[in-house]
Amino acid sequence: RRRLEPARIQYGAWDDPRVSLFATVPQEPIGDMLSRLKRLPETKHSREKTIDACPLVLATSPSTNRLYREVKYQVQQIADDRNRNYHPIQARERQSAIIAHMMAEHNRHEFAEAMRRQQLHTNSQRLRDLKTEIDRAKTTLSVVKRRNDNANMRGFEREQERKEAIADREQVRQEKLAEERAMQLKAHTYSEQLVQQIRKLQADREQQQLTDREEGRQKRQNDELAHAMDLQHAIEWRHKKRIELKQMLDEYSALKRSLRDANPDEPDKLDVIVMEAMGPVTASFLRQELQRRVDDIERRRLISDDLGEQLSEMRNKKDAHDSMLADILVCERQAREKKRAHQDIQKRRNQKLQVAADLINQRKEQKFYQEKDALLTKITRDSTSFMERQYQQAASRDAASHAMNKASYDAIASDIVNNVRLRAAAVEEERMIKQALQDMEMEMERRVDEERMRVLHSQSRDIIDEVRPCKLSHVERETFGLPA
Repeated sequence: RRRLEPARIQYGAWDDPRVSLFATVPQEPIGDMLSRLKRLPETKHSREKTIDACPLVLATSPSTNRLYREVKYQVQQIADDRNRNYHPIQARERQSAIIAHMMAEHNRHEFAEAMRRQQLHTNSQRLRDLKTEIDRAKTTLSVVKRRNDNANMRGFEREQERKEAIADREQVRQEKLAEERAMQLKAHTYSEQLVQQIRKLQADREQQQLTDREEGRQKRQNDELAHAMDLQHAIEWRHKKRIELKQMLDEYSALKRSLRDANPDEPDKLDVIVMEAMGPVTASFLRQELQRRVDDIERRRLISDDLGEQLSEMRNKKDAHDSMLADILVCERQAREKKRAHQDIQKRRNQKLQVAADLINQRKEQKFYQEKDALLTKITRDSTSFMERQYQQAASRDAASHAMNKASYDAIASDIVNNVRLRAAAVEEERMIKQALQDMEMEMERRVDEERMRVLHSQSRDIIDEVRPCKLSHVERETFGLPA
């Protein structure tokens, strides 16, 4: 391996002091480094005579600093261009390091994201509820699957049992068919013998029936002839009796007509007897009915009179009570009005007396002050008098007190303004804090919604269909096409 691999290139600072000033560790010595530098702008004085490489760092002029920055930038660009051309082994190592760094960064990002999601699941009640609902859906699906598997297993077992039962039934059927064939053969032989016997018996029976039928026909003819003779005799007898009855009725009618012609004015005794027998009964019944009706009318009249008297008495009592209540109400209203009028009169009188007393007192006070002012105008003021000195001292004290009060009022006003500003700042700070908290809550809600969508997308369609729609938001239901 040592023979195959070339020597590694070591990058280091240069020994030339005019170049090592700008060199860095990852740079490789290049012989024509200065030839690769860009030419500086020309000036009137010579830089080679006035500026050396060593005192360049110590120079503090703006032009020297600018020169240093330009040269340093160019040297760094050349070093960067040179460092892009790596050795193949170093390029592979560099790529491996970059890939490892990217993988580590990706793993770190995934780990941080996983921890963040775990923290979200720990802190968010909605995510915990969703996890509980998904677990419930998974449990339900597992129970349903187990139940279906058990049902399928039972169905398979029943199918096997049914097939076995069908096979047993088929075997039994074949055995029964064999037995039936044997029985049919035996029955066929027996039936042929039986048919022959039956035919013989039928022939004998038909012969006997013909004989019996002929005898019955002859007997029926004899009976019909006898019945016809009896019927004819009965008809003749009835006709004879009808003729005799008609003759008797005609004779009775002729006799009755002859009697009526002989006595035309004599009433029928039978009708007279019936009328005489029914007359007293009918008259008594009519008298009783009329008396009952008269009694009912009298009783109703008495009842109506009593009710009318009671109703009239009640109406009179009610009218008297209403009139008494009306009189009482009128009296009470008049009393209240009189009392209110008396109170109003007394109140106005008291007001007038108070106004008169106030006017009298005001006039007395005005008169007092007028007399006092008149007396004060008559007094001569002396600056050396005790009262004048007292007055001046009191005036100076009042002025000092006024100045102190004004200063305190100004301080209070400034404090009020400052307090208002502080309160406004506190309110603004509180508003900003609330806004920040609201933004944090909104961001948290957004992350929770995204995590819920990620969790739902990671589940199968069966589990999503099993989740109750009331546990999902409107957007989630629309996303997965679930009913509201």
